[in-house]
Amino acid sequence: MHSLEIYEILVSEHEKMLQAYVLGIVKDPVLAEEIVQETFVRAYEKLPSLRKKAAFGSWVRTIARNLAYAEFARRGRELTTDPEIMEGMEDVFGELDQPELGDVWEDRVQAARHCFEDLPDKLRDCCRLFYFEDRSTRECADTLQTSLAAVLKRLERARTAIARCIEKRLKLEAV
Repeated sequence: MHSLEIYEILVSEHEKMLQAYVLGIVKDPVLAEEIVQETFVRAYEKLPSLRKKAAFGSWVRTIARNLAYAEFARRGRELTTDPEIMEGMEDVFGELDQPELGDVWEDRVQAARHCFEDLPDKLRDCCRLFYFEDRSTRECADTLQTSLAAVLKRLERARTAIARCIEKRLKLEAV
């Protein structure tokens, strides 16, 4: 199989994941799409430097994250994503990368949706405000009438719970 064909397969397997990841960083669908496209162009150019094909997801996320940071710097805007949240996003997306856990990205996304819905109300409401309604952690705290520290803790607990749930759910499906 030609290297371009292999690359096309990798892109098709990771495109939706990368779009979700970048959108989580930049919160702008148009900018996210531009960054995803540029990421795949850069990744193709740097493909010989990829040592493990299994690390492709993590590798393209790193390229995308760096492009997002560069774009925000170029625009003179500060990236508002908290470093702990970025780490948590990488943990969750890293769990979704595990090829032995799910055969296709859609299976993993479906597991993530199920796991999100299974969260306790406090965690799910906090995540919905932050991730889906694009509210800042301060706005989440105000809306939920709680402290900023409580919101950050809820987001951390939700990410951990979702990552564990996805792993458990996909392992059960594989059996």
